[in-house]
Amino acid sequence: MSNNFYAKGITAENLRAFLVLWAQLPPGIEEAMQIIIEGNDLFFDEDANSFSWCHLYELPIHQHIDFNFPGLLPEEQVLEWRKQVAESSGKIAALPNVAEQINNYFNARENPTKEDIKALRPFLSTICVYFYSIQYSLFCILYHGCFLNELIERIRIGDDQALFDAIRVDPTVIGCQSVIERISKARMLKDSDFLKELKKTESGVSAKLKQANYQKMRLILKVLSEAGATRLFNKELSQLFVEEINLYTANSAGGGVEKSLRKFADTYMKQNATT
Repeated sequence: MSNNFYAKGITAENLRAFLVLWAQLPPGIEEAMQIIIEGNDLFFDEDANSFSWCHLYELPIHQHIDFNFPGLLPEEQVLEWRKQVAESSGKIAALPNVAEQINNYFNARENPTKEDIKALRPFLSTICVYFYSIQYSLFCILYHGCFLNELIERIRIGDDQALFDAIRVDPTVIGCQSVIERISKARMLKDSDFLKELKKTESGVSAKLKQANYQKMRLILKVLSEAGATRLFNKELSQLFVEEINLYTANSAGGGVEKSLRKFADTYMKQNATT
């Protein structure tokens, strides 16, 4: 394996470690969601705040990724973990170690007492909505190579496909002002083509977008883009995805691999990918 850097200090080894860590996230998310469901009566009361999170999609992603989860974690501890990530290569090299620290932190804590839960209760609804917003924004990267916030930005400038894509990822985006305004306009003008496509969103994300290797490839391109990658040549794409990360299979159809990877990169890394 080579030690080529694909963006600010990011090597294929960093990306492989990141993918291993990423594979652990869905089970963790599912477990956390189940805890919330099963503990509903214990954690929340009739005075709980609103559980809507769609308004967060109107904000730049960093404004809710930087959320400190009040009452759940000491702010100084969160800041320390963020510092480790910020100072690492491409902001991902430290992630596996930080994830292990977080896991050890929670494993070392005793089960919360009734008093602990009572003290945490005022923050729980806010923690949950940020949790869900971040979760679906990350899922959006797997399907569309961008955060949900970026799809909302496109909707504001009239991109209907972005609207359909966003609803398929999380139907609650219909609560966003730009989304409901577009749907209202379509109903007012009896825009049958738009409403027909809107109806199709009920089927959710297509099986093609759920293909595991392509999800990982979109994720990697987003990581490299966020790290400031400005050039991914055809040979680099082939070396990264075929030889080093092993997410794309080479074939004997001369030139087929480079052309396919070029098209993929240009679709999901439009501003940064070059030939």
